Amino acid sequence: MIELSIGGLVKRTRIYGPGWRSAVWLQGCTLACKGCWNTELWPTKGGTLTSQEDMLAELLTATDCEGVTFLGGEPLQQAEALLPLLKDLRAVGKSIFIYSGYNRDELDETQLACVEQADIVVLGRYVQKLRNTNLRWRGSSNQVVEFLTDRYSEADMNGEASEYEVHIHADGSTMVLGYPPSDPESLYS
Repeated sequence: MIELSIGGLVKRTRIYGPGWRSAVWLQGCTLACKGCWNTELWPTKGGTLTSQEDMLAELLTATDCEGVTFLGGEPLQQAEALLPLLKDLRAVGKSIFIYSGYNRDELDETQLACVEQADIVVLGRYVQKLRNTNLRWRGSSNQVVEFLTDRYSEADMNGEASEYEVHIHADGSTMVLGYPPSDPESLYS
């Protein structure tokens, strides 16, 4: 069995898709988009190796989440390990959202099968000169949001907006999710 290399997991977020979701960052990306926000996830080493069964069990503990969003790194570079997990999540009624830097015409058969399990995908490389933090669910204007099932539609995006969350943990540490504006002063205007 092929294990997933996990770079991060947040059990509850509203930033990466409609409703309450879990977010899973997969470790490893060879696309290396200039200006990428997640360069720490580029190396294939450094993640936590996790079986599909263990990841499914972990995700199902977030009982109040309607779905799971997969980000990276590049999730589709782990397509063989990811596909069984996506099928199991779909079988238990969870919605699936996948972020990928690939364009549809670059996908191999297994990667395409992963995309076909999703309700929503964002495809396309992050392009730094097209960066736009006022777009919901994507970082640059060339990236495309595709609604692949009837479960969601463009109306679920609630328009375009800059979104981010600040998570404060019990130990006092913090984590910022989403795409905060470049100018911190704009937060107060």
